Amino acid sequence: MRKRKRINRGASMIEFMLLVPVWVPLIIGTMWIGSAMVRGQQVTQTARDLGSMYSRGVNFSSTGGAASSETLTAITQQLGTVTASGTGVAIFTTLTYVGNSVCASLNGTNGSTVYGVAPSSGSAGSHTANCTNWGKFVFTQQYTQGNTSLLTSKFGTAPTNEMDTHFNIPSSYYVTNASYVSTFNLLPAPQELGQDGYQSGQPVYVVETRFSGLGQKGYTSGSDYAYAVF
Repeated sequence: MRKRKRINRGASMIEFMLLVPVWVPLIIGTMWIGSAMVRGQQVTQTARDLGSMYSRGVNFSSTGGAASSETLTAITQQLGTVTASGTGVAIFTTLTYVGNSVCASLNGTNGSTVYGVAPSSGSAGSHTANCTNWGKFVFTQQYTQGNTSLLTSKFGTAPTNEMDTHFNIPSSYYVTNASYVSTFNLLPAPQELGQDGYQSGQPVYVVETRFSGLGQKGYTSGSDYAYAVF
C-alpha cells in the first residue's frame, strides 16, 4: 500500500500541468473580453450623458466657456483625454427634418410661395420645387471636440463655410443646399399636423463618441464607438 501511494503521488501534478495550457488562456481571455465590454459600456453611457446635456442646451463647443469644458472633461476622464491630440473625440450634431411647414416658413410675410404654400385650416401646407431638401434630415449645427482624426461622423459632415460663430447653419442654406443633407435615417418622417411626438422642424440631437482602446485590438478594433439620439 505504501509503495502504491508513493507511485501515485505525482499524478495530481501531472494533471495540473496538463490543464494549465487550457485554463490560463481561458482565464486571461475572459478578463480581456470582460474589460473590453465594460469599456464599451462606458463609452455608450458617455454618449448618452453628453447627448442628454446637449439636448438641454449645454454648449460643449469652443464657445461654450470654461464650465462646459470642465463638464466634458469630468464626464470623459475615465476613458481618455478629449483634446486635439488625445485619445477621445465627441461629435455634436443637431438635425431637423425639412417638411412642408419648414419650407413654407421661409416665405415670410410677403405672401411669396417660392419655397412652400402656407398651411390652411387642418393642413400642414405644401412645398414647392425650390425647397430642394424637402423630405430630408439636414444639419442645423455641428461641431467636434477632441481628436478629429479618430472619427468622422457616421451621419455626414456639415460644411463649415456658412456656419456662424456658434456653429449654427441658417435655414436659408439648409433647406436648399444639398451639402447640408445628412445620411441620418434612424427616425421616420415626422408628423406636421400637431400630433404627439417629433414634429417637422423640431431639432434632433445626436452625439457620437469614440475612444481609443487599451491594446484590445481584435475585439474592438482598438477603439470603442457609440452614439446617442435625443
